[in-house]
Amino acid sequence: MLFRSVVRDWMPAILKDEFKIGQGRAGVSATLYWQLAAIAGAILGGWCADRWMRSNPRGRIYVSAIGMAIIVPALFGVGYAPLTGALWVAILFLAVFGLGWGFVDCNNMPILCQVARPELRATGYGIMNMVSISCGGLADWGFGWLRDRDVPLFGIFGIFAGVAVLSIVLVLLIRPRRTE
Repeated sequence: MLFRSVVRDWMPAILKDEFKIGQGRAGVSATLYWQLAAIAGAILGGWCADRWMRSNPRGRIYVSAIGMAIIVPALFGVGYAPLTGALWVAILFLAVFGLGWGFVDCNNMPILCQVARPELRATGYGIMNMVSISCGGLADWGFGWLRDRDVPLFGIFGIFAGVAVLSIVLVLLIRPRRTE
């Protein structure tokens, strides 16, 4: 997914430049906290989705959409954190991002299994990964292109938050196939 690529690939440099910290501290701050939150989010999001599926076949879809909805304010927060001058604000919003990402990530394959027939799931997952990797690469390129044109971070992350809102809509359009 494009948000993860930008956070993973650009965040150490962003934190280093914006908060005037060393590369080591920037790397740890940019990755450790959101990754730990993503692990917690995957466990919690998986549990919530499995519980919701007991009463609604769209439970996994809803949990994934909730995860994306958590990502939206996190992206805004990460974009505005340098304006506060407080590294802890960036770390907090990165952790919120990780929580939302965990909700989304743990439900991708289960949702695919609700949509694709068993004999097409590996192909579907391959296509899903191809699109994800391609979008992530384009997002990294786009982020760099915008930075080279001096677009403020809050503007760039605002654009990505808008894409996240579009992603919520697309996820909610998924219709599980009927299995009798």
